[in-house]
Amino acid sequence: MKKIFILALAVWIAAAGFSSAELFNIQNIDYGKANLKAIDKATGNVLWQCVLNVQRGNGFVFSEEKGEGIWGKDRAYKTWDSRAYFKLEGTRLIPYQIEIVIRDKNGKIVQSTRKTYDLKNQTVYCIFNGRSKVINFDDDLIDKEQMGVCVSNYDFEAKKDMVFHLLTNEPTRYKMTLKYLGAETVDNVACHKLQLIPDLGALNVIGAFVPKTYFWMEAAPPHDFVRYEGLESGLGTPYIVMEKSR
Repeated sequence: MKKIFILALAVWIAAAGFSSAELFNIQNIDYGKANLKAIDKATGNVLWQCVLNVQRGNGFVFSEEKGEGIWGKDRAYKTWDSRAYFKLEGTRLIPYQIEIVIRDKNGKIVQSTRKTYDLKNQTVYCIFNGRSKVINFDDDLIDKEQMGVCVSNYDFEAKKDMVFHLLTNEPTRYKMTLKYLGAETVDNVACHKLQLIPDLGALNVIGAFVPKTYFWMEAAPPHDFVRYEGLESGLGTPYIVMEKSR
């Protein structure tokens, strides 16, 4: 889910000289609209669907997602709207601002997130459900909303582990490893399979109980998304299979 609004372009453009996304050499971005659906892995039931629209203009990449269905720990009907802006500078995709609003069936806001990246001061200003938090914007920090693009730009030739920090929408910062698992065919499409592994630090002892997270990307360039399998949004949420609607 994703949401992002713009604040003061001039300040940000001037400050966008470095980025966490240097970690990934961004050459492939799947522009246009995509219909996605999430299926409960345990039951096979469709939980929710969304439309993702990615566009480019004036040196920025804009991502908008609108979705509805059964989402979250309470497995209740919700709708959401997310907007995200990223500065595209050469082969670097630099987070700019992200805003996500989730509503219940009556239209009441049940969750809201805003993340604003201050490149000059190397900080991320986050507001989650009215509570503010400041997080360091380190060189290896990737925002959850750009994770899909980063995975499609993994170096499939080198096949090396990529270690970085991921900022979720709550917001929480996790150290992650993206690992290549090999070739696999999904729905008659030749794919690369990747695993995203969290480093829970002192809590790693419970890592064996955390469901695994996988991505399948097309083997042929530009390595478009084929399938995701993992937790919907965090511990306690459904374990889903997400793929493009047909």
